[in-house]
Amino acid sequence: MSTDTNSETQPNEQADVWLTPNQVDAMRDVAIDTGAKYLRQRNEAIITLLADTGLRNEELTQLTVEMYLRDQGELYLPKEIQKSSHNGRSDWPRSHHLELDVDETLGTQRSLNSYLDNRWKESPFLFPSRQKEQITTRSVRNLIKRAAVEADIRPYKYKDGDFGRGDPEDVHPHVLRHSLAYRLLHERDNDRFDIYFVRNRLRHASLQTTLREYDHFRTI
Repeated sequence: MSTDTNSETQPNEQADVWLTPNQVDAMRDVAIDTGAKYLRQRNEAIITLLADTGLRNEELTQLTVEMYLRDQGELYLPKEIQKSSHNGRSDWPRSHHLELDVDETLGTQRSLNSYLDNRWKESPFLFPSRQKEQITTRSVRNLIKRAAVEADIRPYKYKDGDFGRGDPEDVHPHVLRHSLAYRLLHERDNDRFDIYFVRNRLRHASLQTTLREYDHFRTI
């Protein structure tokens, strides 16, 4: 199992970099229009899935084709591929079934189906690389950053009460996890997409983790 040691994996800090839905869509458009033609659908599907589910980078790289429940429109996440709890809970993580395209804004299942129906190589893993059956976390980081640079994305930043804008190089896979929380907490259907929904979607062991990371998103 690979391990990320860069800033994208620092636990339980207030989310200070995120993207709007339009910025995520711009990255998806760039992914499907640039780069090696046989990788374009894969790259767009990766961005879409991260933005929809809030998967961590390492979790995404370990997905297998069998974990995508195509007929049910769900993603099955066994506990073995998920990040362990930082609050000492012995019963966490648990296996999860994640409904895809939960707010009907991304067309995640359509993106995955198109990719799988046309992908250039067979692999038990959902996302292979050029040379191997399983994409690496480094490759995911690189394709996310490349899409952000090509789309000239300037992410939103918030630190110590101050707003600002970042550079494309500030965008990494975990920013898409933050962006999911931002999108859901700004949905019109606030009765459904509340902080409790975000907690369950991101699979936090404790609501306090969700509040610590994302409570400020409700007022900005």
